Amino acid sequence: MNWQTFFQDVPDFRINRRKQHNLLDILVISVCAFVCGADDFEDIALYGTQKEAFLRTFLELPNGIPSHDTFNRVLKFLDKEAFAESLYRWSKEILSTLNEQYTQINIDGKVLRATAKSGHKKSGLCLLSAWVSDHKLILGQQKVDSKSNEKTAVPDLLNSLDLKGSIVSIDAMACDVKNADLITSKQGHYILALKNNNKHIYQQVSQRFAQVKFQLPKDEHIDFGSGRIETRTCYVESNLALYDDLAHWKHLESIIIIESKREIKDKISFETRFYLSDLALQPKEFNQYIRNHWSIENSLHWQLDVTFREDLQRTKTGNAPENLAIIRKLSLQLLNKVTDKESIKSRRKLAGWNDQYLLQLLFNI
Repeated sequence: MNWQTFFQDVPDFRINRRKQHNLLDILVISVCAFVCGADDFEDIALYGTQKEAFLRTFLELPNGIPSHDTFNRVLKFLDKEAFAESLYRWSKEILSTLNEQYTQINIDGKVLRATAKSGHKKSGLCLLSAWVSDHKLILGQQKVDSKSNEKTAVPDLLNSLDLKGSIVSIDAMACDVKNADLITSKQGHYILALKNNNKHIYQQVSQRFAQVKFQLPKDEHIDFGSGRIETRTCYVESNLALYDDLAHWKHLESIIIIESKREIKDKISFETRFYLSDLALQPKEFNQYIRNHWSIENSLHWQLDVTFREDLQRTKTGNAPENLAIIRKLSLQLLNKVTDKESIKSRRKLAGWNDQYLLQLLFNI
């Protein structure tokens, strides 16, 4: 990877005569530090001072390692959109080399809990992410306004993405005909979860399903793991003429129903979920796409929380929270590139202990 090219479109807001450190050096040190286990600005500066000789092999560092205050100040005022675009551009370049019928983009929100005000649990910074499950790539990030909710941020994120030839899967927060029309207008396809927040549609679909269940084509898939057995049966309803409340969904082709049976030791639970899609696929295909959606929780949000300790990060000022979120996601994407059998946690340790391993991550050497 050519980092000079990677960050070339990120503008430097600083006055030239007052700059002591190159912006490229600051950004690359930050990424290296987070890959190797850093959590905050103090950790970034500490990593830099301990690894200065190594960093000088590929960075200029005209005035040594910046202080933690410099890292803080730069990331606080750095253009968050331009910085994020560096990551998205890399992901798009990777996807452009692949030959797939559909690219599945999963969209879901995550709250950085430590950024919440004391006594206001719902005041924490919430970020929507667009995640390509099959290739573990980040395609977009959108901040949810503090006076709004995820539903209002979804169209902004969708508008920022190239959706041509993609399947967009989103939870019930975005199950709205306007979002469906937006996705199809951008030549994409959708699978939207349907819940009680669309009361009339949900009631009509659930009542109708009870009547026609045994007439519908279906697919069954069984998962084993962590002491759990889950059986998911997928049904597809393509005869939509009787669904009056869906008449204005002009691109709608399928209603998907997932019946889930979960067995954990002696406990058995059942759940029925509904989805709407403009695609006319077989139950087996829908079953897999809907299962893939949850990788955004398991492979992205879980890693950010458990491995990168994101929920403990208290940075709140300026653009720093979002820029640090991008650094964590960029670091995770670098770590996901490795084909060894180590966990992400172990890869971070190896990168910190073994400079050659880190160079392999950074430059594919």
